[in-house]
Order: sequence, then C-alpha cells, then structure tokens
Amino acid sequence: MGTRQHEIAAYAKALDAALHQLTQADRADIVQEARTHLEVSAQAGRLDATLAAFGKPQTYALQFLEGAPGSAPQERRMWSAAGGVAGSVVMALLAAMFIAVAIIDILVPAFGIWVNPASGAVYFGNAGLTTRAEELAGAWLSLASISAAAATAFLSFVTARAALREIRRYLKASADLFPAREPE
Repeated sequence: MGTRQHEIAAYAKALDAALHQLTQADRADIVQEARTHLEVSAQAGRLDATLAAFGKPQTYALQFLEGAPGSAPQERRMWSAAGGVAGSVVMALLAAMFIAVAIIDILVPAFGIWVNPASGAVYFGNAGLTTRAEELAGAWLSLASISAAAATAFLSFVTARAALREIRRYLKASADLFPAREPE
C-alpha cells in the first residue's frame, strides 16, 4: 500500500470512528463516499487539497451527526441555553432590586410611590419634594416588592436550572463525540 493509500485508509478509519453514533450502514455509506472522493483526488494529484478541504475527520463527521455539537439544531439549543442563563441573571438582579425597595420602604417611611393630585405627576422615591403628594401604595409597597422579589427569584432559579441542564447535555454530547485520547 502506497503512502497516499495509507493516508486515505487512516482518514477513513478516523472518520468511521467519529461517526460511531450512526448505524453501521450509514457509517459505511459515508466512509465509502469519502474514501472514493479521496481516491479520485489522489489519482488527480489533489489529495492534499481535498484533505485540507475536508478538515479533520471529527470535524467532517459533524455535518452527518444530527443533534451533535456543531449541528444547527444543537447550536440553536446552546444559544437558547446561554440566553436562559443571561435571563436568569437579569431576573436575579431584578429580585435583588425588589428586595432593596422593600427594605428602603420599611426603613424610610417617606419612601414610596407618590402622586401630586394637582398636577397628576407620579413620583417614586422620597416625598420630601412636595407637601401635597399623596402616597399611592402605602404599606403595600413593601409587600408587593417582597412578593415580586420572590416570584422573580423563583423564575430566575427555574430558568437557570433549565439552562444548565441543557448546557450539561451539550457538553456530554461533545464528550461522546470527541472522546479524550490517551497519550501515545
């Protein structure tokens, strides 16, 4: 077997190993098609260019593995998971803000939601700016803030948990697709 044939056989063997998630028949079809293409390229003196275009066998195999990392549906799921993590962080910050509002409302009685009946202007914060302002929420502001904090904290937890579960699935699929090699 010539050097070029040895390269083709090594590539085909590595491609077959990278396609281990597929059935034997599907793997054989894909490997045979790649092998034929490589042999034709070798006869035309373009084997190096074809191997460069194919890339590593593991990379070339990705296009045939539905649901594998690098495939379109899996990539969309990964971006969705990343969005879930970002959303859960935003909700956690919102929950912290609601808690801060509740604490400030309890510690500073002049803090709240105020309305000026003469102008209809609504103020959030300290009512010391105007004496004619009437408080809208009263003690309900603290209760509403604590309730909103609990709800957003719960949603943040649920969203983060779902996103992390999806990220774990993606990483497991990556590990199954590209098993760690033992040192030679």
